[in-house]
Amino acid sequence: MDSKITLSYGSKSASTVVSNNFIDKYMTDARGSDVKVYIYLLRCVQNPSFPVSIESIAEALGETEKEIRIALKYWDEQHVLSVSTTRNGRIKDITLHDLDENDDEDQDYESSVSIISDAGRRRKPVEPAPAMLDGKPYGRRATDITIPVPAPEPEPEPETVTPIVKPNYSSQMIQSFKTEYPEFDDLIDYIENLLGTTLSQRSLQTPAFIFEELGFPAELIKFLYDYCVGKGKRTNSYIEKVAREWHSKGILTVDAARFEIEEFNGRYNVVKTSFGINRNFGEAELMYLRRWYDEYGFTDEVVQDACNRTLLATSRPSFEYADKILSEWHKQGVRTLDDIQNVSSEFRAANRTGSPQRAVRNTNPALQYSQRTYTEAEISAIEKKKLGIL
Repeated sequence: MDSKITLSYGSKSASTVVSNNFIDKYMTDARGSDVKVYIYLLRCVQNPSFPVSIESIAEALGETEKEIRIALKYWDEQHVLSVSTTRNGRIKDITLHDLDENDDEDQDYESSVSIISDAGRRRKPVEPAPAMLDGKPYGRRATDITIPVPAPEPEPEPETVTPIVKPNYSSQMIQSFKTEYPEFDDLIDYIENLLGTTLSQRSLQTPAFIFEELGFPAELIKFLYDYCVGKGKRTNSYIEKVAREWHSKGILTVDAARFEIEEFNGRYNVVKTSFGINRNFGEAELMYLRRWYDEYGFTDEVVQDACNRTLLATSRPSFEYADKILSEWHKQGVRTLDDIQNVSSEFRAANRTGSPQRAVRNTNPALQYSQRTYTEAEISAIEKKKLGIL
């Protein structure tokens, strides 16, 4: 059973006023049950203390609770009202908008009517399915409704099936977030300090939406703003776009977001290109990459050279083999391509067998022999043996 929702609008009135804009622009396309729900809400808000719930609306109108929720969803999509839920899915706030100002895209959010819920946390009730005709749901919005297959314990419809609609948050709703969630109040202070300005009512919509609707923890939202501002992107639309992308990928922690950024920025594209990899790196592979770049401080050119040597020696992309090369270079103080050439020259000279001086001192003709010349393949084999790979 739904908890009580208290609606407030203004002074008491013996009549219910319906906007002409509602009649002219919205009513003709709506179902009868949609219209009944909206008019009933207008009737309810005339009394500030009038308690209302999904159950009481359904009982008063002779509709199912499912139909009431469908109607609320429809009017929310039409921007006639806004429905806001808590993080566990319960209805917390409903805002009836002043339709006479609907044509103004920059309308003041304060002109809307807030319905503040005093409901506690609860489980969502299992509701009856909508009316059926010849085995199919009927009604203008029927194609947008997912009907669960009858089962003893029906599974809830996934939240990611349809795009999340961003509500219009009133100042009362923003204040309720600050009161109910202290971390949200701290988050707003953090964002204002980061941007160097006080957030306007319109700018507050973005962090409120990301916190309440997308369910991001405060620390992740701080990281999000740090990331976007660090890129020189400070607009609400850009920040919301990144947040929606992270949400669609199931990113809900700072570590997961950092991992996504590393992949998105293509920091390690040189390795992908050298090794011919057309996929995202796994965590084990990223451990090698972070060691090469962050711990060893190698440049793209040095890492690319190690990858090329790996392919020539093994004929396949091997992070382990490349790591042995780069670890050895790190021990030898290699920083540039010139350092690699110097190290390779010394390496080859140290592994040449025989010397001219020894040949001169050897007086036994049977033991005299000329200096051997090594091929690149032989030198590569010696290098691999030295690195402990063979």
